[in-house]
Amino acid sequence: MQRVFIKGIKGGLGSTSVVANLACVLKKSDVDVVAIDLDAKSDLGLHFGLPWKYTKGWSNEVRFEDALTHFHQDNDGIIFLPFGDNDDTSTGNITKMVNKCKNLNYNNEAWILFDCPSHINLSHYPLEKDDIVIELVNCDAICHSLIYRRLQRLKNSDTNWKHYFLVNRYNSASTLEFDLFSLWQSTLPLMAPFFINSDEVIKESTAYRNVALNCAPYSVANDDFETLAGWLVSKAAL
Repeated sequence: MQRVFIKGIKGGLGSTSVVANLACVLKKSDVDVVAIDLDAKSDLGLHFGLPWKYTKGWSNEVRFEDALTHFHQDNDGIIFLPFGDNDDTSTGNITKMVNKCKNLNYNNEAWILFDCPSHINLSHYPLEKDDIVIELVNCDAICHSLIYRRLQRLKNSDTNWKHYFLVNRYNSASTLEFDLFSLWQSTLPLMAPFFINSDEVIKESTAYRNVALNCAPYSVANDDFETLAGWLVSKAAL
């Protein structure tokens, strides 16, 4: 399985919607796609049509075998696992879940996407050399500072996974965002060569507990996720 860990470099950058929309686009290639919610907000399932009143997930179970009962499948065939409402959001608990997911019975062509909370440092995840980490950023001054801090930590740590930054909610009408993105593209390593545009369809599809592909297949946002999926496939093949 190809594992992809998606998180915001800070909170509120839209990792959950990226995971859900990416999963839907990858599923079009008729491969198995599994989305795992590692965030205590436990709202990944809402993008796949799970009723908001459903609050249980893997965190409510002690044994991994019991957590399997909380897997769901949406209308597009995407398999997803909610976090649940357990108060234990410790790093160790999440690490155990990531390791347990290795036991899932899927072939090598399957994709497993983890929606990761922003507050847990990447060093706490059991990452392996074939894993892909996508850290979402916005084109703003705070993310600009955080990117350089992250690059310094990566430089000083023993990392062997594939790590990339991806701009989410890009506003093409903003001069500041254009300038920052141009600067990052020309000076920073690990920056994805494209961005996910800010598109109202993301908010609208979420309101319908769905994704852009199903609600607006010809939208700018869906085109961006198609680009992201194709780019990830190319990176996974390296």
